[in-house]
Amino acid sequence: MSDDAPAPVAGIATGRGRRPGAREAILDAIRAAETLSRVELSAATGLTEASVSTTVRRLLDEGLVVETGRAPSGGKPRTMLRLDPAARIAVGVHLDDDVTTYVLTGQTGGIIARMNRPTPAGAGPEATLARLVADIAGLVDGSGIDRARCLGIGLVWSGSSARPAASAGDPHPAGRYRDDLARRLAGATDWPVLLENDATAAAVGEYWVARVEAARPFAALYMAGGIGAGIVLDGVALRGRHAHAGEFGHLCLQVDGPLCWCGSRGCLEALAGPPVVVAAALADPVAAGEAGLDPAVRRSTVADFAAVARAARAGAPACRALLNGSARYVAAAAESLVNLLDVNLLVLTGPGFAAASFVYGPAITERIAAADARTWRRGVSVTVSLAAATASATGAAALVLQSSLRG
Repeated sequence: MSDDAPAPVAGIATGRGRRPGAREAILDAIRAAETLSRVELSAATGLTEASVSTTVRRLLDEGLVVETGRAPSGGKPRTMLRLDPAARIAVGVHLDDDVTTYVLTGQTGGIIARMNRPTPAGAGPEATLARLVADIAGLVDGSGIDRARCLGIGLVWSGSSARPAASAGDPHPAGRYRDDLARRLAGATDWPVLLENDATAAAVGEYWVARVEAARPFAALYMAGGIGAGIVLDGVALRGRHAHAGEFGHLCLQVDGPLCWCGSRGCLEALAGPPVVVAAALADPVAAGEAGLDPAVRRSTVADFAAVARAARAGAPACRALLNGSARYVAAAAESLVNLLDVNLLVLTGPGFAAASFVYGPAITERIAAADARTWRRGVSVTVSLAAATASATGAAALVLQSSLRG
């Protein structure tokens, strides 16, 4: 295995694109529909009634599924099944530049408990580990659910795992240090830890929370300090050989364009990413004034981009022009992604799109609609996540729960 290959962290294997087994398919179908009968499960999953009956019996014995009574039908009343939300739980942690988000999620995808903590600037690895351990313990213990039901922790960092750290004191360093923290967190909590990137986790979070049908492939476009995408096929996140699938921000839109941090040229991020928008706003006294930005007082890219978006929403013309210019590139890249994957659902998520979807959503829809109406006839839907603030943390927990269903 090469040094770049994703390795299992503390006993949980990373996900791969694959068809779900009977257990996973049945649990996923019940989760999406909330309640289903055995006959409906057979129709929804394509499994034989005998296979459904056998698998459901085992799930009932394990306490993962419960019977909720009978529903009338044309013949014999059908016994309805649902998931026990607290039978299995997992913790999701999104370690962002500004805020660390913690969620405790049950196997139905609902958030049992949630907590936000400011991310201390410049915190070293020891302080970061101690804070994570204390906060996770408080979250789980405060829920009143037996700790033995917790399957593990999903840990998410913002941005690409390949991106270099901004400085030696960056609290979110690149490379294998992240694996080191995950392993140390596993040792300190006695729970396995799964490490994931924010875009992939957000897509899985959207799949669980919004109850997207397992048969519907979709992409979640994620904007924070950078731009990425999470891709879900057959209910499973597409990760790629080195866990870099979905690097939406590195689609080349200009062959001789500006140099990107990744080493290539003309990438979407280099042309239109949040850092580019913020830099342009800071360089323009009018836009900086509209957004209340001060070059001498720098905050995070996410915070400054949100300030530009707020000003644009309030009618500030210079800030609106900057977002419009960025949105043109993002829309072109989104069209390429739709054409490449043949998906008919794009979900905009992450703090960047949460702040500026009023510009990016219409731009993407308009760009896709022309060729869609003339040629492809896909009927692509572009939606904004209702859980953008917690999608990555929820998805990280969901990935832990999904991992327990495989094998």
